[in-house]
Amino acid sequence: MEKWRQNLTAILLMFSSVLIDGFIANNFTSTLDTSLGLVVPRTIVLMIIILSFHYKEGFMLGSAAAFGFIMDSYYLGFLGVYMPSLVLVAYLTYSLKRVIHPNVLSYTLIGILGITLVEIIAYGIMRILAITTIPIQYFIVSRLSATLLFNGIVMFLFSYFIHLLIVNIIEESQLR
Repeated sequence: MEKWRQNLTAILLMFSSVLIDGFIANNFTSTLDTSLGLVVPRTIVLMIIILSFHYKEGFMLGSAAAFGFIMDSYYLGFLGVYMPSLVLVAYLTYSLKRVIHPNVLSYTLIGILGITLVEIIAYGIMRILAITTIPIQYFIVSRLSATLLFNGIVMFLFSYFIHLLIVNIIEESQLR
């Protein structure tokens, strides 16, 4: 009976992450272009990583594909960039969770790996489709480094509270 509450919580957290990504990118555009480079908020990637530690693989892979589809269709206008990237991040997290226990540092480490993977896949696809023309060196220095720094700090600061929320909801539903 309480399984719906767990799944609804995960979906709402991922949906909130997509909205937060869009809100930050839209309302803080001038602030995100720093001296370190262009910061791209990726809270959806961070949320998928945290949730993948606590939810079943099938649910998270399907949710990652659905939210990747939403991001592809809304933010890019064509499919095939974020959908496979987010599914790959969820799968990577499942592979690593067998050897890494969930805590703030492991979330941050996997977050950095996941965001690097998503950004490189997105850059590669956009480069192949000639949507971007910047060289890989410029991409790494001006976009990837600032994005990793920002999202690593966000993951480090907020992952503990999100972890506690998820654990409490799962424990409540198991007690009933």
